[in-house]
Amino acid sequence: MNDRRPWFHTRPMAGAALGAILAAILGSFAPDWALLCVCAVLIPISAFLFRRRSAFFLLPLAMFLVLVRTVLLPTALSPFPFLTNLRANLRANADVLFGDEAAEARGILLGDTSLMTATEYVQYANSGLLHLFAVSGLHVTVLVGMLGSVVRTENKALSLTLLSVFLLFLSAVTGFSPSVLRAAFALIALRICSMRERQEDMPSVFCFALFMTLLCEPFAYRRIGFQLSFAAMDGMTLFSGAFKRPLPDVMKNSKIVQTLTGAVAATVGMLPVMAYAFGEVAWISIPLSIVLIPTMPVVLLFGFLAVMLYGAVPLLSIALSYPAYGAIKLISLVSESLHTPLLKLPAPHPAVIALYYVALLFCSPLFLYNRKRPPWIGLGLLAASVALWFLL
Repeated sequence: MNDRRPWFHTRPMAGAALGAILAAILGSFAPDWALLCVCAVLIPISAFLFRRRSAFFLLPLAMFLVLVRTVLLPTALSPFPFLTNLRANLRANADVLFGDEAAEARGILLGDTSLMTATEYVQYANSGLLHLFAVSGLHVTVLVGMLGSVVRTENKALSLTLLSVFLLFLSAVTGFSPSVLRAAFALIALRICSMRERQEDMPSVFCFALFMTLLCEPFAYRRIGFQLSFAAMDGMTLFSGAFKRPLPDVMKNSKIVQTLTGAVAATVGMLPVMAYAFGEVAWISIPLSIVLIPTMPVVLLFGFLAVMLYGAVPLLSIALSYPAYGAIKLISLVSESLHTPLLKLPAPHPAVIALYYVALLFCSPLFLYNRKRPPWIGLGLLAASVALWFLL
């Protein structure tokens, strides 16, 4: 990969993401037909004024696309009937294969926590492992990483098509979770950059995933899963590399260091949203997740193959389920043995949350490119946001 210009461009992609958010929010207050008329006027005007090379052109265009989506298909996305039946069959397969750990297997593999009792829910929440039972970007990335060679061919178009079909299938099987859609579109964007030998532009990938997710589910922004997923991606996009920069070169490529810096960056991104939604944070989740990360490839690869193949080759599926069952059992035992109190945090005002993310943006490498001075503006805004957080 060389340093050629990124395939995506952050400014127009940010405009598209902003347009999708505005369309989803404004659609809650104004009639769709009125907003469609406004967009129909703004699109040609912005195209004439900005010559289709600016975020100001994509903003009304993105609004128009999202609003057309809500008018033509006003309900949430749902799988085709055969995918709905497949999802039910996979749940039944997980119940048979994993026995007493069926609730955990359903959660990790299919994002279904309906069998989890209130006691188990509190137990996993207190141990900081509840996020493992909501299919997220971690699950998608691990599966694609392990199965990536299957969808890589010399034909770039075929490779991208196979990856997209696999991610679409995984999204449907897991109920079109916003976090899965976000991870799927981000991985597709990264694959396009890689195929075209362009430099990765993570802010553009972030905005592309945000726009496409809202195009599929315009009102997903109201769901806490969507908010936490993009808050985590925001933290990793801005700070994952920055946290590794001061470390010695011999440590930067370490899987442990990459996992640690990614987990810390994601937590920095999610912190105010978690405090606002839940009022508490499991402080042990970062070190414990890092310790248990090696179990996830075992659970996902063997477990997913087991529940998928059980109807065709039950004996092979039973053999494949043993490693996954052992890994799930380990997670369960670790959760049962930990009784750490949660860190209580006051719920920040929405304006404070906005100030917090503005501060993170000014502290990020986007505003510190090739600069050696500390980000005084960003640090000042961050200190102000934290002070207001605990004072208001």
